[in-house]
Formats: sequence, C-alpha cells, structure tokens
Amino acid sequence: YQYKLYMGMSGGSRIKVDYRFTEERIHLLQKIPNFIWQESWTLILWETRFEELLEYKETFGNCNVSVPYKIKPELGEFVRTHRILYRQKKEEIID
Repeated sequence: YQYKLYMGMSGGSRIKVDYRFTEERIHLLQKIPNFIWQESWTLILWETRFEELLEYKETFGNCNVSVPYKIKPELGEFVRTHRILYRQKKEEIID
C-alpha cells in the first residue's frame, strides 16, 4: 500500500509527492550531521487540512467540499482522498 499526496502549487499546477518512509531514506537522513527528527511534514499538512475542514463545516454546515474547491483546491482533494481511503478500508482493500 502506498499513498500519494498531491500538493497544490501557485499557478494551479499540482505535484505528486511520494512520502514512503523507507529504511534507505531514514539512513540518508541519519547521515546528516545534527539532523533533528521532528514531526513529519505530512502530519502537519494533514492537521492543517483537517483544521480547514472544520472551518468549512462551521461556515457551510456540512463537509461537502467540491473538487475542485475554488477557494482552497487542496481541501477538496483532501476530502475526496479520505473518502476513497475510508471506502477502501471499509472494503478491506487496505491492510
């Protein structure tokens, strides 16, 4: 199982980010002198989108974020992606 994250960029373009945290990547980071392990940027990004979703719910009274959502396109993708992940998990496609 591999999860791809799509990040919005200025100008409306998107990039696909592969954030698999392999042993090789851990080793490469550990080789950097004084590297400090902190919260993953993906966790911070997830928490940011979650907070935006709570704000959307407060404003509109629902979580029916359109894709794309013109004000915050990343929020629409976040909701769509998590609905797909939930459905897959429910169908036991994801371990």
